[in-house]
Amino acid sequence: MTRRVVEPDGLADTTPHHFSPAIVADGTLHVSGQVGTDEQGTYVGRDVESQTRQAFENVEKILHDVDRDLDDVVKVTSYVVDIKDNYEAFHAVYREVFPTEPFPCHTAIGVESLASETPLVELEVDVPVDDGP
Repeated sequence: MTRRVVEPDGLADTTPHHFSPAIVADGTLHVSGQVGTDEQGTYVGRDVESQTRQAFENVEKILHDVDRDLDDVVKVTSYVVDIKDNYEAFHAVYREVFPTEPFPCHTAIGVESLASETPLVELEVDVPVDDGP
């Protein structure tokens, strides 16, 4: 199996947190959970809409690094804090990001909290890619 780490410019440094932003393996891009932080690692807002938009922007940076875009996403896993209160705001942004069929497969999971108090949403995606050298 070949594995290639994808680390585009414009994302916060993941090294201190001990994970890679994304890895291409066996023809699939696996994107680690993206949250609503800018390049400096600062959260863009304290609301789920702002953080969801930024998390998808971070996903897009990774996708562009492998010549893909959001239309190529086949699976999204979303972790939403206080999903009963935040799902509608999250889903409004999700519908903007994926406005037309075929929609990606999607699993939305409600969680009590994420890695710290600040993130309200975290996104993982899988995208088919050519994993050549």
